[in-house]
Amino acid sequence: MKKFLLLFCLLSVFFCRTAMADFYKWVDEKGETQITDYPPPLDKAAKDVEIHKSSAEDITNPQEDVQKSQKKKDVVVIYTKNDCKDCDKAREFLKSKNIPFTEYNMDTDANAAAKRKEIDDGTDVPFAVINKNHVYGFSESVYDRVLKTEP
Repeated sequence: MKKFLLLFCLLSVFFCRTAMADFYKWVDEKGETQITDYPPPLDKAAKDVEIHKSSAEDITNPQEDVQKSQKKKDVVVIYTKNDCKDCDKAREFLKSKNIPFTEYNMDTDANAAAKRKEIDDGTDVPFAVINKNHVYGFSESVYDRVLKTEP
């Protein structure tokens, strides 16, 4: 049994890879740039769709990413709700990278929902505006890539 467990551990180390995902960038019918880890919806008009494939060259030193983002002065606004696990993950991710952000909780702040309506008609959270790009939901790889874009 011990040999099997040891063999399993060694094989898992050799076959494990860093998770990478493609992301999509497009301009919606309102002329706003959207960046997500899923393609644009088929029922909406999307222009200038770009698919950014992930590759091993995309992996960089996390410390360099933090330094680059601090030099650029990222502009991050995030809309959240109470009891939202993805909102918690997005918030913790931004804090871990030392990226300043403004948070609007749509459950506790009546003005937050109105501010969100000015930008987007959706109610799903988390919803972030990062360097003028709209990001729906939370995916660490998408946040990383959007933070690397120029504002």
